[in-house]
Amino acid sequence: MKSLKSFLLLCVCAAFFSCTRKNQPEAAFSVTASTFPCYDAARAVLGSAATDGTVGLKLLVKPGTEVHSFDPSPADIIAVQKSSLFIYAGGESDEWVEKVLESGGSESPAKKLRLMEFVETADEVSFGEEDAEDEEEHSHGKEAHSADENLSAESAENPHEQDEHIWTSPANELKIIDAVYEALCETARNAGKPELCASFEMNANKYKEEISSVAEKTAAVIAAAQEQYIVMADRFPFLYFANYYGLSFDAAFSGCSTAVEASTATISRLIDTVKAKNLPAVFYIELGNHKIADSIAEACNVSAIELQSCQNVSKKDFDAGETWVSLMERNADALKKGLR
Repeated sequence: MKSLKSFLLLCVCAAFFSCTRKNQPEAAFSVTASTFPCYDAARAVLGSAATDGTVGLKLLVKPGTEVHSFDPSPADIIAVQKSSLFIYAGGESDEWVEKVLESGGSESPAKKLRLMEFVETADEVSFGEEDAEDEEEHSHGKEAHSADENLSAESAENPHEQDEHIWTSPANELKIIDAVYEALCETARNAGKPELCASFEMNANKYKEEISSVAEKTAAVIAAAQEQYIVMADRFPFLYFANYYGLSFDAAFSGCSTAVEASTATISRLIDTVKAKNLPAVFYIELGNHKIADSIAEACNVSAIELQSCQNVSKKDFDAGETWVSLMERNADALKKGLR
């Protein structure tokens, strides 16, 4: 009798889960994004379609992890290959992408969107001992870089990878949203769902308004400062951000550097810059240990403040639904405290 009851219970459970699966809406198409900026743009344009099952949206590089050392799992590779649309930035930290796409053969995403193709890029800037030939140029009392000098003779003589952090510029982010909208609309039409394009357009326009609004707020903060200069006691993924807002800058490492320890010469240079310019703060990026920033801040008796590069977010921020816009709101507040 007991065996019969157990059997009947299993049958009921099987029938229930079978009905549940049948009642779940099947996604019209799937979108896979390599990193948070790509995911955020797709999420903004998709709107409710990303949460109600109309479209499947997947982020590969999980919140809180190091983007530059990401190694895709077999499941990640399958997700890329089976995607209707795959979105990636296309820079140094995405080198694995090309290998996956080349090895996929016929098993590849229906459409690929490389965001760096839609904006004007600049060479990544190096600092201090990252390029020994430039050590003298970065000596005490000399400004390391300005918004108008990022493509200077230094970059020409010592070519680097193109800086991949294109989304830090609001102007570029607007172009990214347009590119993502066009790709999503094309994918929707190919999936037999052209009616989705109207809502995608509305969502894209709304997000672009939010981007422009936070850009204006940030510009006002920077314009009000006496000194438009920042010291990043960390990596520097803010080249496009600095160029957009007319900020001059110095930093410990380039944007995609894997270094975690700075030389005595670098720390000394940054301390001298903070003191010479009477800066109220040094900055560090999200998800780092900010030991260098804390050390320089203590030596100069100033604050150490976080700036969001938006390349990735903490799990807490991701779960809270933070967006490019909300993170840039934080940056506006950080600059208000950190600029002189």
